[in-house]
Amino acid sequence: MDRLTTPELSKTEWAAVSVAFQDAAACGCVAVSASARPSMLGRIADTLFGSRRPTPLADPRLEAIRQFVCTTRRQRKPAADLAPVLADHGFNPAQIEAIALLAI
Repeated sequence: MDRLTTPELSKTEWAAVSVAFQDAAACGCVAVSASARPSMLGRIADTLFGSRRPTPLADPRLEAIRQFVCTTRRQRKPAADLAPVLADHGFNPAQIEAIALLAI
């Protein structure tokens, strides 16, 4: 980690981290595309029991945070394969490490 870079996140980015924690606690973190159509059985189950699948966040940058946090929590180690996605969205190594540490 670059010790000189402060791992700051915006309020919106922290909100995305919070959403990911809630998703992980509620039912896991398998997001379903907003355009994906569930099977007939899936629709019946959703009608009877309510939808339990989180939908992707509208902002790709925030969705990248959510996916990273969810995968990190599920694996109980930083999601190294998703760190480059966060970097592509402009997050610095200190921010990525801070998010990973919170998610483990």
